[in-house]
Amino acid sequence: MNYKIIFPLLTLIGFLTSCNSYKVKVYSLSRNIELIETDGKKRMFAKEPNKSIVFISDSTVNYSKIYGHLGASTTIKYRKSKDTLILESQDIYGKNLTENNPDFSNLYLISNDSLTSLLNNEKYYSTDYLKSSSKKAKGFYIIYENKAYKIKSQKSADRILGKIENIDANRFVELDRDFAKRKYGINTKYKTLEYK
Repeated sequence: MNYKIIFPLLTLIGFLTSCNSYKVKVYSLSRNIELIETDGKKRMFAKEPNKSIVFISDSTVNYSKIYGHLGASTTIKYRKSKDTLILESQDIYGKNLTENNPDFSNLYLISNDSLTSLLNNEKYYSTDYLKSSSKKAKGFYIIYENKAYKIKSQKSADRILGKIENIDANRFVELDRDFAKRKYGINTKYKTLEYK
């Protein structure tokens, strides 16, 4: 028996099993819809920037923001207080994140499925939740004049958007899924946008 190989291997296995493993958890910003005119028709796209908060340890998150194909990411220390996530206002490199950055939020209501900014009301959904929702949910809903319309394709979106005169993309607001279920009976697996 070759003890020179077995002893280091057993030491490595012992070390790896004794370490606390941390499950990375990813939350992505659920963006409102932007309307862009192409070929004489208004098309729906997600607004930029795309943002995400990734829990990489029990004390740090990676905060990423992407505009088109360019982006930036930094690591921030955090703590939790009951159901609130509190990010530090400086990243681990000492850069002040709140200075000249009106859309940075450092306070979030935290749940297993989502993070909701307490400063600007942006909602981030966990990728686990989005994966389970996307398997079940095909499409989304638009609320216009207190009526719910299911959008399954660009054609169905064109039909609804054609009803709205002088359409303004800034008036589309994503509804909380529980609220959409209570008020309009829409299953919480669907994203719902209201034209206000």
